[in-house]
Amino acid sequence: MIPVAWHAIRRQLTGLLWWTAGLAGLAALLVVAYPTVRDNTELDRTFAALPPGVEQLLGLGAGDVLTSPSGYLDSQFFANLFPMTLMVYAIGYAAWTIAGDERSGALELLLANPIGVARVAIARLAALLATLVWLAAVPAVVLAVGSPATRLGAGLPPVRLIGATAATALTALTFATVAFAVGAATGNRSLAVGVAAGLAVAGYLVEGLAPAVPFLHALRVVDPWHWLIAAGPLNEGPGLDAVLAPVAVALLLAVSCLPILVRRDLR
Repeated sequence: MIPVAWHAIRRQLTGLLWWTAGLAGLAALLVVAYPTVRDNTELDRTFAALPPGVEQLLGLGAGDVLTSPSGYLDSQFFANLFPMTLMVYAIGYAAWTIAGDERSGALELLLANPIGVARVAIARLAALLATLVWLAAVPAVVLAVGSPATRLGAGLPPVRLIGATAATALTALTFATVAFAVGAATGNRSLAVGVAAGLAVAGYLVEGLAPAVPFLHALRVVDPWHWLIAAGPLNEGPGLDAVLAPVAVALLLAVSCLPILVRRDLR
């Protein structure tokens, strides 16, 4: 299955390189911009007056301030922009793996070789995971290398940086496997993207509105956004639910859709 996975990566390699350059540039920009907010106490007072829901969406946990290294990166990157960017990439890639390639007719050519559809699906899921790990690691490396120059690294323990990066990638993987499962079960790429993106947006809204809307509190238990930003990815580090829950959901969705895919008449 390794050649099948590598073939899938090669077919998307140009796009992957552009995504890599974009995320690396974004991380570098955050490092360079940190001195402009580092000693701005007025900014801290402004953000301290924000409603609890907004603070939650910014990943600002108890006692965390925007001008601290963890508060800055959580509010500007790890609690919103970084996971959203990875989700856009991962959902699009996951919808392509089966449904997109089936629609274009390329999947039929691949399956003409002596390899079953289940193995192709697993190999392409592995390719998705590999590219997602790569895209998550690139900005983390840029932050780790560049942050000492602007004192951003003073409050950026490597263990927490690795943990926040892994939790962010797993959150994106959760919604990506939704797109994969829907696409594999229906062969409809648009539906796969729509369902996964809709759930991602709904989860983000639930996390932001829950502090002000009591009946939404119960939904946070199953909300991947809550798993990621409940305590701030860098402020206190992701909890076990931010790691174990996405892995469990991804495995459940992948395993449950494979029998449907095998029985389905691929077009």
